Amino acid sequence: MRSERITTWKELAGLAESYMSSNWIFRGVADATHRLIPCIGRPDVSKDLNTGVNFGYSPDIEKRSIQRFKREARPQLAIEPRSELDWLSIAQHHGLPTRLLDWSESPLAAAYFALRSGGFVEKKPRDAAIYGLECPPLLEGDEDLEAAPDVTAYYPKHLTPRITAQRGLFTYHKVPNTAYEPLSLVQWILPSELCFTLKVILNKAGFNEASMFPDLDGIASHAAWQLKWSL
Repeated sequence: MRSERITTWKELAGLAESYMSSNWIFRGVADATHRLIPCIGRPDVSKDLNTGVNFGYSPDIEKRSIQRFKREARPQLAIEPRSELDWLSIAQHHGLPTRLLDWSESPLAAAYFALRSGGFVEKKPRDAAIYGLECPPLLEGDEDLEAAPDVTAYYPKHLTPRITAQRGLFTYHKVPNTAYEPLSLVQWILPSELCFTLKVILNKAGFNEASMFPDLDGIASHAAWQLKWSL
């Protein structure tokens, strides 16, 4: 993996210019040490109730989790998802651990998610990062899953406004507890001490909580952030 540092807004904005005609996708993370492992495959996804010890990835727990989500989410949906990939897309966007990873066609949308915590994780300073890579082979639907490579890309139907606003797509991981490190992978590190400044500039460029989460929660959260910092 190639790693570079971004220390100015000009360098950050330059990513959009450098990759404007490429088939690349981007992902922002608040902690540069974070590896590309889907949430369902991470060691702390499930814990023992009595001891707090990590269970780690379990196909059975994954199956029960998505089944529960389907059962309880249906009354909240305007339309019925038609495929397993659609269900996973909705679940992922609303915070359920799945075997998907979120990506964006826009490096600046990815930067928003990298900078969202302002350079701090659990109140400790952390360098953030943007990952970029050549888009893997595309899935068209569930019928392609069995014959597909270990990691593929999927453009979800625009089932929620968030998917549209974030220029979003997913990678689908057949082995979700293994880090994804393709040959084309690049990491752009955003130093912790610059993250808040870059976040404020990115807000002026139109990438903020209200634009990335175009609902009442997103609007209220962005308004509260502006109030806090007198913006």
